[in-house]
Amino acid sequence: MYLPYNPVHSVEWLEKYLKTNYYKKKYDRFMWWRSYTLRNNPLSNRHSLRDRILNGDFELGSFTYEIELVEHRLNEKHKQFLNDDIQLREAVQLDKARRKRLQEDRDKDETSKLEELKKSFLIEFKMTGKQYDREIIKYTGPDLINFYYRMEDKFGKKAVRSRSVPKFRWYLLLYILTLIN
Repeated sequence: MYLPYNPVHSVEWLEKYLKTNYYKKKYDRFMWWRSYTLRNNPLSNRHSLRDRILNGDFELGSFTYEIELVEHRLNEKHKQFLNDDIQLREAVQLDKARRKRLQEDRDKDETSKLEELKKSFLIEFKMTGKQYDREIIKYTGPDLINFYYRMEDKFGKKAVRSRSVPKFRWYLLLYILTLIN
């Protein structure tokens, strides 16, 4: 029997993985197509790149796994309405819309994470864009934190997080000097 989608993981594995790594969301009428959310809130840019990597800010989102769940559902509906095209079209309409929106969200999420990661590496290690691209292509290690440590060994941690320095108020100094004289 021909099925239109070929998800990589089984339904049981997907549900177990999503349950252990993400929170199940309540229904949200503004984002009805999403079912899961991150367990750890992403850290702000004020935190170090290392802390953000360890927190999982640059990890793969739940969208890919949710898409696979939707594909399993669509395959089941194709089996159920094998001979009735009209009922099949009505049954899969919502899941196809959900899958499309999840794919769009996944693409946006991955793009923004990769751009933010590159920007953070460039700032943290004072690398050029070409150096970053060369190093990320050459790297064959297991995960992102090991890549961070490798770049730290190679380039050294050159950037210092800037803290906001209060502006020096000249008029206050002049006022104090006039009071003293």
